[in-house]
Order: sequence, then structure tokens, then C-alpha cells
Amino acid sequence: MPEPSSHLESPPSGRARRRIVRFLGVALALQILVPFTYYVRSDPYDERFAWRMFSAVRLHRCATTATETIDGREREIPLARTIHQAWANHLSRNRRDVVVAFLRRRCEEEGVTHVEVRNACTTPSGVPLAAQVYTRECATSDVSLPRALQVAP
Repeated sequence: MPEPSSHLESPPSGRARRRIVRFLGVALALQILVPFTYYVRSDPYDERFAWRMFSAVRLHRCATTATETIDGREREIPLARTIHQAWANHLSRNRRDVVVAFLRRRCEEEGVTHVEVRNACTTPSGVPLAAQVYTRECATSDVSLPRALQVAP
């Protein structure tokens, strides 16, 4: 049986070892810092990089409705037939970038003058939270966003 090569038997030393340690240190720091940024941002519903095991938001139950005004008459937008379920889920999770894009897209429809998305959420213990209401005036492109919600379990 051939002898194993000697360079595989000894760990790296000197310069190579320092590079490996630095790389691992930077990788570990990124693994901690990127999720931590969720906790210092103003939007508690944007959990893309959060440690979700600590999230109270993930357990909220939200009822989402969307309406638009055409020719002065308000009508409900059937979300299940209008957008993919994955996007409807993002709407119900109050993902601001998705809600704003949805409002903009609905304003591109013929005759639409006003669009609103409303999320009525409750905590896991059944406590209702303040409704999150997002609106857009199509003629002026003015978007109204809800105040940042203080999320409690």
C-alpha cells in the first residue's frame, strides 16, 4: 500500500493558517451580523435575513383584503385570482416592498384611481394588532404606508 503524502498529514502553518483563520472569522462575523440587522431596522415584517426561531411576527395570523376604486366605485380585488399565492402570502406578511409593488401594478390597470391593501393581524394569543393599511392614489402616485408596528408576541 502506498504511503500517504506528507503534505496531507500536517496542518497548514504560517501564512496559510492565518489566512484560513481570517476567512473563518469573517464568515462567522457575517453569519452573526447579517441576521442581526433585522433587529435594528424599522420594518418588523421584513424577516428575510432574521433568525426566525426568535420571531413573534412569523406566528401572527393576518386577514388580507385589497380594494380598488374604478369610476368612483370601490370593489374588492380577488387576490387568489389576481396574483400567485406566494405573492399573496407576502402581502399578508406585510412585506412593504411587495405591497408597494402590488399597489403600483394595480394603478396601471385601466380606470383605477385608488388602491388599498389592509391587513388585520392577531398575535398567537389572539390579541388584535393595529390594522396595517397601505394606499396609493394612482393619479399622483402618492403612497401611504402604516406606521411601524411595535411587534409583541
